[in-house]
Amino acid sequence: MPGIGTELKTFLKTVASITTLVGAGTAARIYRKTAKQGAALPYIVYRVFEGETFTHLGGFSGIASNRIEITAFASRDAGAYDLAELIRLNVGTQKTTWGTTFVNGIQPATSFDEGDDPPTKGGNQRRYWAQADYIVRYAQATSV
Repeated sequence: MPGIGTELKTFLKTVASITTLVGAGTAARIYRKTAKQGAALPYIVYRVFEGETFTHLGGFSGIASNRIEITAFASRDAGAYDLAELIRLNVGTQKTTWGTTFVNGIQPATSFDEGDDPPTKGGNQRRYWAQADYIVRYAQATSV
């Protein structure tokens, strides 16, 4: 069973309004932890943080939870916010399936945080970002 971060990436690559901006298939600019050096803007970076695996007296319950931080990067402030808003609206809060994983629910953990990174040495282009965290509850294997 793939990890929840991989399943998030699979899901985001099915959303036409997002892939229109960041590309589709293997060319999609959706990265785990850090973007590829020199990646064209806009793009998405996600990080999965520790969470919980729920148990009961009989063993694993089959439900897990993780906090996932999703950051949208763009060449304009409004572009980063718009991409982050597309992510928020499509990730939603309802039960759904990401790839092959059933997601029981999604709870925004924070509202947006926004900012910009100064230009790289020798460059003059700022990179703007908008970031939000989500608590994701999902189905997890209970045995091998």
